[in-house]
Amino acid sequence: MQRPNHACRSKRTTTSTVRRLLLAYAALNAVLYSMLLPLWEGFDEPFHFGYVQQLANGQGLPDARTARLSREVWEAILHAPASDPVKANLPQVVTYSEYFSWPPERRTGVQRSLRDIPRDYRWQLSNAGNYEAHHPPLAYLALAIPERLLAGIPLPPRVLILRIVAALAGAFLLFTATVALCSQLSIGEAHQNVVLFCVLSSQMTWATLAHVTNDWLAVPLAVWTLVFMIRAASSPAPANLVPASLILSAGLLTKAYFLALVPVLSGIAVIGGGSRRGKLRGFLTQAAIIAICAAPWYIRNYRLYGVLTGMQEARAGVGPSKVLGAAFALDWRRVVAGSIRAALWTANNTFHSFSLGTMNLVVAVCTAAFLLWVFSRHTLRERVVMAYCAAFALAIAYATVMVYVGTGNPLSTPSAWYAQVLAISIALLFGYVLAVTYVFKLIPLYAGHAGRGSLKDIAALYLGRFHLLSANLDSAAIGPTPLILALTFGVILLILTLEILLVRGILASGARSSSYSEPASKPSGSARRY
Repeated sequence: MQRPNHACRSKRTTTSTVRRLLLAYAALNAVLYSMLLPLWEGFDEPFHFGYVQQLANGQGLPDARTARLSREVWEAILHAPASDPVKANLPQVVTYSEYFSWPPERRTGVQRSLRDIPRDYRWQLSNAGNYEAHHPPLAYLALAIPERLLAGIPLPPRVLILRIVAALAGAFLLFTATVALCSQLSIGEAHQNVVLFCVLSSQMTWATLAHVTNDWLAVPLAVWTLVFMIRAASSPAPANLVPASLILSAGLLTKAYFLALVPVLSGIAVIGGGSRRGKLRGFLTQAAIIAICAAPWYIRNYRLYGVLTGMQEARAGVGPSKVLGAAFALDWRRVVAGSIRAALWTANNTFHSFSLGTMNLVVAVCTAAFLLWVFSRHTLRERVVMAYCAAFALAIAYATVMVYVGTGNPLSTPSAWYAQVLAISIALLFGYVLAVTYVFKLIPLYAGHAGRGSLKDIAALYLGRFHLLSANLDSAAIGPTPLILALTFGVILLILTLEILLVRGILASGARSSSYSEPASKPSGSARRY
């Protein structure tokens, strides 16, 4: 009679163990990626940092038309090695290939010069404009506090600490948001763990979170906004609309793309709410909260620039009519295909690619899972997810066409067994890609390895030229090489451990689901065929 209780306790213990391991996995990746990334190798990082530094210096909110980087940041840009795409925009910088062709003594001197930039330079302005100054301030305000407290230490360790703070905070918020979203969508614990593992194993998760930027807050807020929208749609009472409006307002104060979600929440308030009076009260409630919390920033933008978002393309006159007119000129097949691959893997500012075959396999497995979902029955909560994704997709498409106009650059209910196979495949693929990202891609890249990424070449690099790899990595990465390698080893061990536990959890979940529909007289052992 006590066996069911024992099984429940065992299941709870296993789930708790997996969740703790996933949290440790998130923390290790946050610190490792922050350390491995060379100075300013994160997407637009010096310009995001410049925004943080302006707030930390007490110089007020930036005006996107006149904002400039500090002399400290500009000196660091000129000294630190950078990728070829960065050099295309800033011809003054030294590329990684040039940097690693120098003798070790010269590279040591460069790293010393970065640490020795006078602290007074943070208060002096350079002539370099800051093209990220148009963003809302919330994420930057949070990072401005540690930036001001650490003003007395050299720039590279200061940037590293800010990266780790942002990455850990973003990872925790994303972790909890993902758990909440899975719970709202009634996803079982075994599959929740798979979702968490895939999110935390995506290279683009860490490329997005683990550098100084506003995305560390924007990404988890986007998921939390969806969670609260689902709650509001399920019961559109003020008790649910108020927190949904507050979270959306926080998103609007972090990044302008949250504007695309305002109509979704308004639609939820209008469609739900019961009586006409209830619908009107719900609509006015969410509108008032957004107007009080977020509207002042966008009113400021309009007064300063004549546009809501403050984006440089919009300030240059690229409005809705031009965007709609140019939309048909884009090769959307190429744009969508490139966007999907870029969403899965991009080597930071170098924009190197991963194996096309592996990426296509990941896309194929995810597409198969999506099709299984499409041909199943959908709840109200899932329809909210569809509306949310559609609004986001339209916003991304609009931004893509806007950049194209501004720059001329055109790229920017099935069987449960099949679902289990896909869940296992996705988890294994994501774990494999992240392990290869560190060992075969990023560590060799930032250690100056310009050869092929074959198993033979990488083995020769680690076994035959390990001393050179360590010395080169030490001269480029922002963290110490021994700790980077130790964290890499720890991440790979966690990948292997988690994948074993996740596969066991999925198979056990499938066995339990199968046994529920079988006759009571059937032997319990027959459920083990999975």
